[in-house]
Amino acid sequence: MIYFRIFVFLLTLTAQPLLASEKSGLFTVDMTKLFRSSDFGKGIISANNQARQNLQNENEELESKLLTEERELSELRKILSLDEFRPKALEFDNKVSIIRTEQSTKEENLNNRARKQELEFYQKIYPLLYELLLEKGGLVLVDQRNAILWDSSVDITDDAIKLINQVLGKSNKAN
Repeated sequence: MIYFRIFVFLLTLTAQPLLASEKSGLFTVDMTKLFRSSDFGKGIISANNQARQNLQNENEELESKLLTEERELSELRKILSLDEFRPKALEFDNKVSIIRTEQSTKEENLNNRARKQELEFYQKIYPLLYELLLEKGGLVLVDQRNAILWDSSVDITDDAIKLINQVLGKSNKAN
């Protein structure tokens, strides 16, 4: 990472004559803002948030059912012998364990899907960013997270968002 920053610094120094002539070969973009502010990115975020909320609702419903079942089991403990109660308690513990594993797997799948969709988003916008970079006469595009200082005149984030919205719109073809 330090080598990259040194590279960007040196590149910036060599680009100074270009900056002075109002034409820069180096541009910056806020990749996070592209994802969060473009219609396409917002669609992905919204769909993933809805899926997370659905899973949360499912978890709460299961928790409520299990708490009710646990209370019933506690009441049975008072009237059943240990030999009668033990299999019921083991069955309940096994059921809880299975549900936890299933829900954990669902959450992991949801997280993996969200990461995959974000990666697909970036793969789809790279050609658009390249097109925009060429249109601006640029040679290098740097994510602002990797730049230390920059002049706002080399930031093409808003132009990129407009282009993404124009080309990709709200269509979310990612699964």
